Amino acid sequence: MPELPEILTIRGDLEKEILGKKIANIKKAPAFQLKPNTESFKNFVIGHTFEEISNVAKLLLLKLSSGHYIATHLNMSGVLLYNTKDQHIKLTLELDTGDELHYSETRMFGYFEVWDEEKVKNYRLKQGKTPLDKSLTTEEFIEKIKTRKSPIKTVLLNQGIISGIGNIYANDALFMSKINPKIKANEISSEKVGELFKNIKAILKEGIEHRGSTIDRYRDIYGKAGKQQNFFRIYG
Repeated sequence: MPELPEILTIRGDLEKEILGKKIANIKKAPAFQLKPNTESFKNFVIGHTFEEISNVAKLLLLKLSSGHYIATHLNMSGVLLYNTKDQHIKLTLELDTGDELHYSETRMFGYFEVWDEEKVKNYRLKQGKTPLDKSLTTEEFIEKIKTRKSPIKTVLLNQGIISGIGNIYANDALFMSKINPKIKANEISSEKVGELFKNIKAILKEGIEHRGSTIDRYRDIYGKAGKQQNFFRIYG
């Protein structure tokens, strides 16, 4: 599943390529579901321009000139492709410039939905801050971790506590910090948790620099693999 570095890579690429462009038409595979439904989805998005690209942890939000958002979660195997295709295309957004944004998926776990501002707000409230959020201090991170009795890796993967981290970056950060993934979070010293926070931020920034990790289907919007997998400390 794409984690924060992969999502931020995709977000940056989309900002370069689709901002200011209008959705002219939509094509989809018969089995792929749009929400609330296909007709409503088309009515909400066709004829509207991409005004802003953002994310809430692993969720991408494409804000339209209508004020609505296309919310998409790539989940386990989803890939967004710009002007390039593979054999698993489930959805195509045809733009007024002749460009095309495709959604490729092999397992049907990802989704495309139309959200309003209220739904975006409610979703944000359920997600923890990402480690790269400048408002997340070391002290706050330590408090979030030290109050939990679950294994530390389980805590790191809980998106309601700290968001954006998955198996790949959690494993490497714990290894760098010399912390057993199975130890209970509240049993780790504050000093060690502070070190973990530092290493999480470092490994996420490294992942962004290398444009993400490709160990299965992940590609950037140009169809290119990331390179962080060449720098794993322990994952895999």
